[in-house]
Amino acid sequence: MKLDLVIAGVGGQGNILASQTLAKCAMDEGYTVVNTETKGAAQRGGSVLSHLRISSRQIYSPLVPKGQADILLGFEPLEAMRYMSLLSKQGKYIINTAPVPTILAKLNVDQYPSREEMLSTIGQLGMNGHFIDATRAASELGDVLLTNVVMLGAFTGINDLLSPESVLKKLLSQINEKYHAADERAFYTGRKLIQDLEEGM
Repeated sequence: MKLDLVIAGVGGQGNILASQTLAKCAMDEGYTVVNTETKGAAQRGGSVLSHLRISSRQIYSPLVPKGQADILLGFEPLEAMRYMSLLSKQGKYIINTAPVPTILAKLNVDQYPSREEMLSTIGQLGMNGHFIDATRAASELGDVLLTNVVMLGAFTGINDLLSPESVLKKLLSQINEKYHAADERAFYTGRKLIQDLEEGM
């Protein structure tokens, strides 16, 4: 058994918390786990890519090789596009459609494409997956900072290696208790978004 997951986003979106939550949950289940991040120049507002490798056997590299990721979680659409080449042809993506331009894009070093252009480009690659507006869902729950929790819940809707109950429990163990109710709502909102899309396929 093995699961290779990459999470692409922008600093400040909470993708590191999401990857660490899944890593700790998998370790509790007795799997061999390697979790690492590559960050842009700015921790907040720069590109962040998390690699998470889970296996029942020994893992020889901390980085997911090109074309081998089973799942790509794109917390930000342009960052997801940058790393689509990591996704296996048999893999699956979940991409949050709300843009968060990096510092380089704001400085006009990077040209930020329109939402329509990004969705069209990703669609043309022929990969299997779903687009969701996790940021909007989080905002409707009262806090845009819940976007990463919506995405984490969505992940459990397409992969059953880790039970949603164990993932949520591990997440809540790392968060102040006063936020637990909101995080639980966000988690199951993301899970339902994906379940509804999966049932509609």
